[in-house]
Amino acid sequence: MQKTTDKIMAKRLLVTRSHGFTIRLFMRRNAGRYILYSVPFAGLLAWFAFSGSWFAFGLVVSFLLGLLYLYLQWLLSMRKSWPFLSSVTNWDLVKKISEDEPSA
Repeated sequence: MQKTTDKIMAKRLLVTRSHGFTIRLFMRRNAGRYILYSVPFAGLLAWFAFSGSWFAFGLVVSFLLGLLYLYLQWLLSMRKSWPFLSSVTNWDLVKKISEDEPSA
């Protein structure tokens, strides 16, 4: 995964400014991370299912549903606070950072 720099974060802010906080944008930005996290959980779930450990299977599914709930709550809170954050952000500075070389 790409290291996040000031330039990348500024570009993301500008994209978010034009489109807002959407689930599609959020999922696209984090797709690699979700795939990386999903593979071990899928293997664990398959192992629990084939071994008949349904209680452990249910615990893992509950954990994953809890994570999904937290991600969605964070996204909804960001969407709710975005109008204020957008109004207090210095967009000229963000644009300048997105065009300049990344800071050290």
